[in-house]
Amino acid sequence: MQKLIGVMLLLGISLSAGQSAADKLHRRAAYLRLLRQWLTEITGQLRISLPLTADLLRMTAENPVYRSLEFLQTAAVNAGQFPDCWENALRSDRILTTEMHDVLSAVGQTLGSTALDGQLSVLTLCTERLADLQRQAEQTAREKSSLYRSMGLFGGLFAVILLL
Repeated sequence: MQKLIGVMLLLGISLSAGQSAADKLHRRAAYLRLLRQWLTEITGQLRISLPLTADLLRMTAENPVYRSLEFLQTAAVNAGQFPDCWENALRSDRILTTEMHDVLSAVGQTLGSTALDGQLSVLTLCTERLADLQRQAEQTAREKSSLYRSMGLFGGLFAVILLL
């Protein structure tokens, strides 16, 4: 009976590990989608009302949709010290990959430092880059999520066989 419980626990843990790895791939794609949505929103705000950069950060950070964007929440707290607060916020966000960081760094270097047309052009390019990254992340999730789940299952089965 104890062996059966041990086998079930081992299989459950390995299945959970595989599912967790697959979920991480899907969360990355969703995060990139949210970043694109945020960039689209700030582009629209700049076109409509041309707010100060600090006000733009605070306004979008208050939107419940963007609460999970840790860098935005951190930057909004210190928005009066923009652009220094921007790079610090990007560095402190553990979710951002190098590619995401590079795109968002370009956003920070552009906001409030160039003419409106220049800002809009850079934001459009950054949104397109995030769209490319999102497509890649979605493709990776489609291709590898079932592989990770299967690896969890077979890894657990292998461990069970070794222990029996």
